[in-house]
Amino acid sequence: MESLAFVLVFGGIIGLCTSLFLAHKICQISIHLGWRVLFGLIVFFILGYSTFSVYLFEQTHVDFLNIGLASILFFGSIFVVLVNYLARQSLESLNKLVEYERFHAQTDFLTKLNNREHCINTIEERIVHKKCFAVMLIDLNNFKKINDSVGHLFGDKVLLALSERLKVALLPKNELFRIGGDEFVLLIDDTTETSIYEQNNALLNALEEPLQIEGMSVDVQYSAGASIYNGQKRHDSVELLKGADIAMYKAKHSKQSLVIFDEALHVQNEHDFLISVSLKEAFTQQTIKVFYQPIICAKSAEVHAVEALCRWPQANGKMIMPEDFVHIAESSNLIRQLSLFVIKQVFVDLPKLLECDNNLVVHINLSSHDFLNNELLKLLASLLTHSKVNAKHVMFELTETMMVSDIQQSHALIDVLIDMGFAVCVDDFGSGCSSFKVLRDLPVSQIKVDPSFIESCLYDEKSQIIVEAAMFIAKRLRCGVTAVGVNDDRVVDFLRDLNCDYLQGFNISEALPLNECIKWISSNSLVKSALRKYE
Repeated sequence: MESLAFVLVFGGIIGLCTSLFLAHKICQISIHLGWRVLFGLIVFFILGYSTFSVYLFEQTHVDFLNIGLASILFFGSIFVVLVNYLARQSLESLNKLVEYERFHAQTDFLTKLNNREHCINTIEERIVHKKCFAVMLIDLNNFKKINDSVGHLFGDKVLLALSERLKVALLPKNELFRIGGDEFVLLIDDTTETSIYEQNNALLNALEEPLQIEGMSVDVQYSAGASIYNGQKRHDSVELLKGADIAMYKAKHSKQSLVIFDEALHVQNEHDFLISVSLKEAFTQQTIKVFYQPIICAKSAEVHAVEALCRWPQANGKMIMPEDFVHIAESSNLIRQLSLFVIKQVFVDLPKLLECDNNLVVHINLSSHDFLNNELLKLLASLLTHSKVNAKHVMFELTETMMVSDIQQSHALIDVLIDMGFAVCVDDFGSGCSSFKVLRDLPVSQIKVDPSFIESCLYDEKSQIIVEAAMFIAKRLRCGVTAVGVNDDRVVDFLRDLNCDYLQGFNISEALPLNECIKWISSNSLVKSALRKYE
């Protein structure tokens, strides 16, 4: 009997020691005060059990009461062991769940790279510790086309394969994040431009070989912008990412792989922002004007057409030209509104222009944003229905680069325009590397040779050859040819010798307001009529 009671108490002590170990582990997992109190109570229980075991050891006779008490202590220790064991299991499971949630909260589900939240936290942490670094924002070029043409699932596989390539190209201590869509961020552990360009070159080298996705070769290119934190100025993650974003759009616009944000770019961005705000007001107040630049027949010098060009008069008397605000309209999603405005104004002005020449054609420029603009076609249909203008008097100009960037959409838009009765012209022909592909694949009726070739054809033999070849091929394909950038009488003679159809440039006339253009056309017609009398 004495042995049984002693064994039960000793077993209880072993159970409490096991509980003490478990409680110690729990205290390491949780800092809650209650677990430390429990740890102290178990130590106190062990002392109590030990005291009782000494008492039993000294007894010569143990009655049933002591055996019962020893049994209670033994099973009590088992209860404490179970409670601590289950508590530890629950806390560990909870911690694993927290870690899992934390991991997925800061990890991109597709690429398993750290995500935007983790990126921002890392940037803020580095700023707090005043650790110098650079932020590189990477945006894929034309990734939307992959999703639209092959599907989002295929696009996801491209992103996954791309992330693996980018990880391999990381230089030591640099970190890669995917912050959403087709945008990635690199944190570069250096602030020198040399290090930034070195990392960029490593990425470019890694992407020289196309990605292999489901047996298809996918060529991936990107535009990147970088901003630098040097520990001196006060910055935050938002400001650094914004700077990198501005630089990235500059890179995309200038066809560079990387642009580093600097003060000049900051000033330019503020200027562009003010222009975009003023541009919205200009649409509301209708201060943007449509001017018309004459296009003449090369042989007869008679007016054949005019091109509608935007001008933005300012209160100080200055005139903002299209090259200074059209790209801002594109980046601020105002370009569609601008296109619709010009078209409406042309349909208002065209009857007046036709009064002085009933064969006149007005050229209107379209942007790549107009490809997906359903309002454009609705407006044209409405204008043709409710106005007296015949569609044959309107020719739409699309740049070669726009057409090549999406042949299918270009073809679809051109087909609709032609079905409505309009003509289509290729603007800036020769500016890209797929000029003849455009002539072969798209139903255009005229080309406008890029001004850079026309302006240099007198002194550059290669430009002469390109102009001659373009005109020869266009003629064979029964396309009219307009030479743009005619600013010299000698160029006029050269182009006439090549049997160029039409001429446009400052040597002929600058863009004029409607009334002045009508006067110019009328006076030009009178002069031609007078000259014909003496022929």
